[in-house]
Amino acid sequence: MSIMPEYRQITKDDLEKYKLLIVPDIYDELMEQEKIDTDYICLASWLSDTPVGVIIAEPEGSGDINLLSIWTDPVYRRMGIASALLDKMTEVCAALYDYEEGQYGDDVTLKTVYSLSDKYRVPFEEWMKACDFTDFMILKEAHEGEPEICSATAEIHFFRMVG
Repeated sequence: MSIMPEYRQITKDDLEKYKLLIVPDIYDELMEQEKIDTDYICLASWLSDTPVGVIIAEPEGSGDINLLSIWTDPVYRRMGIASALLDKMTEVCAALYDYEEGQYGDDVTLKTVYSLSDKYRVPFEEWMKACDFTDFMILKEAHEGEPEICSATAEIHFFRMVG
């Protein structure tokens, strides 16, 4: 099934309609900000009149990108929505931020920290591996019923047209 989503920037004014689609701590952090469109990349993927995916990322001054939250409607999972959002987010970052050009283009590290039960962690890590994430680490062991805290990184290479 080939689907062509529409991408929309999530602004502070319409953030509340995405509340259930964003990690609660990240949603609270965004609500505390005066403006979210200058410090974060907040994108939604829509099919027809329904949001089917959301990605929230925070570019760092160093050029690295923190992936803070990503979600796909369960009905639309395994259809490439999350991967397309990740691609769109890196495309937006490449256009908006001035990354140091390396020998073969602009090299950026995409980082994420996550704490999920095995039910969600295993498919999330499979997706990340398919998206070229590496260096999976356990930052904090599971404790008293809480899942472990893990991290992963991916190297992204941007190529810019000259002239």
